[in-house]
Amino acid sequence: MGRRTAARDRPGQPSRQAGPAVRALGAVLVALAVVTAGLGTALWWHRQAAAGTGPTATARLGGLEAVPGAAGWATMAHHEMQGGSGYRMPSSMMPGAPQGDDTRLGIPITLTNRTDSVRRFDLAKEFSLSGGRDREARPLHSDTLGTLPRLNAGSAVRGVIYFDVTSPHAGDPPLLLVWKRDGDTRRMTIRMPGRTPESHRHGS
Repeated sequence: MGRRTAARDRPGQPSRQAGPAVRALGAVLVALAVVTAGLGTALWWHRQAAAGTGPTATARLGGLEAVPGAAGWATMAHHEMQGGSGYRMPSSMMPGAPQGDDTRLGIPITLTNRTDSVRRFDLAKEFSLSGGRDREARPLHSDTLGTLPRLNAGSAVRGVIYFDVTSPHAGDPPLLLVWKRDGDTRRMTIRMPGRTPESHRHGS
């Protein structure tokens, strides 16, 4: 019998020449996956913006338009340091003052009735504050809009709404003004003051 010829590559096993091709195909698939993920994320953000679920500078709900202004930290009269000792007056001695390490944030806001009929509203039930160092949304503390419960067609009212919050630090989630009305929710961005108030120790 003659000499046996060299055995060919076994079925099911790639040849040595196939290695670079397989690696190239793998690289192409990874690149396609990255591009697809990026497009999916961009599409999600686009849908969020189109649906009005992402934070916006202004918002419209139930026929009313809300336009927040630049926020500011409210100074509490007589709620300052005691003799420069580094302590604030205890909250128990100052009724209405922020509790603990909270600081009062004032947000100017303009509400406008964009319909041709009367629209009612309730600031305490509709507005809250989320983000920052607080895990739970903060309720409205007070406002300067008075007791007006409704707006006539085409009319507007402007005032300041106040929230007691823990002063945010760099890197904390941004504070957002949350508006819930007629079963819908909008979140609005807040133009914060340039300087964050320093935290102080409070008396017991």
